Amino acid sequence: MEVSHPSVHIQTARANRLGFRIWANKNNKNELVDLVERHYTRLEEYGERIPLDVITAEIQAAADIACEANLGLRVIDLVDVRLTSLGSAIGQALMPLQQQNLTLPLGILLKLTARYFQVLSEVVTLDVHQNRDHIRVSFSPYYPQHVSYHQIEGAVYGLVKMIRHFHGAMPQQVRFSHVPNELNYDVYQQCFQCYPEFACDQTQLVYDLPQDLISLELPVVLSPLVRLHEQQFPDMTFAARVRLLLQAVLGFIEPTRDTIAAIMNLSVSSLQRRLKQEHSSFHQELLQVRQQLSLNYLQQTDITSEKLAFLLGYKAKSQFLKAFRQWFGQTPQEYRKNKKSP
Repeated sequence: MEVSHPSVHIQTARANRLGFRIWANKNNKNELVDLVERHYTRLEEYGERIPLDVITAEIQAAADIACEANLGLRVIDLVDVRLTSLGSAIGQALMPLQQQNLTLPLGILLKLTARYFQVLSEVVTLDVHQNRDHIRVSFSPYYPQHVSYHQIEGAVYGLVKMIRHFHGAMPQQVRFSHVPNELNYDVYQQCFQCYPEFACDQTQLVYDLPQDLISLELPVVLSPLVRLHEQQFPDMTFAARVRLLLQAVLGFIEPTRDTIAAIMNLSVSSLQRRLKQEHSSFHQELLQVRQQLSLNYLQQTDITSEKLAFLLGYKAKSQFLKAFRQWFGQTPQEYRKNKKSP
């Protein structure tokens, strides 16, 4: 049995390096860049995914050379989350709901962010648990021996910045399982607007939910959209309604039969039976939506294949590129170029 090893997307690795360079420049420590870069490897040798232990070694070397106890926080603080792959992908995924004037609840936004987060980096797994009055996000390292606390702090702060940008919410509690080399509470207060707890059983963020703003699950948010279209377009085929929902959920959660059936208040067997009556299947509808959305997104000249992969529910760009070539016999870049040609 082949053993899978944790990895980091190459764009995340490049962002780490760029972040350190920006931090060094801002703090008049440019001489450290050359010292740190001696520990770098050639990322292109690994392909799209970089082994986690390679990235961890680079980050630990940078922290040791810089003598910075909170390098993860310092670097992420300088990053504009809107310009990251994660930020732009989430912004793109939110567009369908925004066009329907639907507000994305905090719980769903956290789940969406956690999903994309783990595609870009396997430093940690993220579990989002929603209770009656709060949401708890737990961070668990895939392999603790391959991860430094600088990466954990950077991952936690990166998520906090993303949620603050798209929702405005800040955590009420921050818990870390580690204890940093130096405790500089001013740094943590600046980043999280609260003082974290250390040496906890697990690294967690806790967001409060006011009683009048309790988050709803995605099926509840989209069910009114289903009923609206049923009333306004009674002649719409069942397959067309399924495609409509797939377009809405594809950027948020895994597009499964169970999810679509729950939103439509149907059993999975009823969903499959009604599609079969129209000479279709769930797989066919999902494939059609992915194909059409890929072409629609490619009309936007600034969108990358990597963002497209995220928006269509693929874990890696290579999976999307393989599917696209099977669909259209060319790469997305070739398709875009041919569309521009007379």
